[in-house]
Amino acid sequence: SETKEVEIFVVFVFSFHPNFVTADDRSFAVHCIFQQQSFKVATKFNFIAEKSTSGVINGIADIPIMKLTVVQGRVPDPNMEPARLVSVGEPLMYIWHLNSKAGIYGVWIKECSVEAEDGRKMKIIENGCSLDSVIVSNVQYPENNLKAFADGLAFKFPDADEVWISCAVATCLRKFDQLIVTNSTDYLCPKQPDCSKRIKRSMEKEEKRIEIYSTDNLVHHKLHVTDQPVHTLPYQNMGEKTLRLYNGICINKKFFAGTFAALTTAYLATITVAGSFGLSIYRSQRKQ
Repeated sequence: SETKEVEIFVVFVFSFHPNFVTADDRSFAVHCIFQQQSFKVATKFNFIAEKSTSGVINGIADIPIMKLTVVQGRVPDPNMEPARLVSVGEPLMYIWHLNSKAGIYGVWIKECSVEAEDGRKMKIIENGCSLDSVIVSNVQYPENNLKAFADGLAFKFPDADEVWISCAVATCLRKFDQLIVTNSTDYLCPKQPDCSKRIKRSMEKEEKRIEIYSTDNLVHHKLHVTDQPVHTLPYQNMGEKTLRLYNGICINKKFFAGTFAALTTAYLATITVAGSFGLSIYRSQRKQ
């Protein structure tokens, strides 16, 4: 209407019985008129003009260098002394880490294999998953892929003390709030691998399936593994070919072997001469 009013007429009937009209029933006629009110709503906006670029900040990130450190024990600390001489069954920790301080790169373990001096080779890790839980565990990625680690026990090939551990490691971009991805996410660090469906594989099959990656992505570590505990070895530094005696005197290995052979020969010669002399005396007395 022109007066911008809304008129409503309604009759309300209240019945207290579902089937009959009783004395308690009531009815009410309601007539309502609502008048529309008009008012203005306003607010104030402060518009800031688009700012032009006042400067460009450039930066160069260092190329990350990946390293593999194997330490004794169960602490994943790459700053610990690397293990070189261990015994079979000794607990070890495999640590893959970067030397980059930029904080934008992470590590991802593709695969690891072990090899003996005679060429025997076996893959132990594939896509971050262990192929033999007795040798090494699945790879863990703490701290948003800044490093990775896996624990295991020292092992070796039969009749071979030297074990070479080689791993193919890839660099990836860490995920953080300021990173804007517009294209493919292939270069982003993936989540923890799903190792529930991994199966064990034999050494014969792995020798044929081990892939060769670029040398830029390969990291190595060499271990000398013995059958006996390290503290029972005659010497711990494998570069020194000497035997450490209890009196503190160091004797060259070749000199010790020659001296021992000479003394043994002299001892046997003395016994032979003494025996011959005694036999000759016995025969002479018997003839008399």
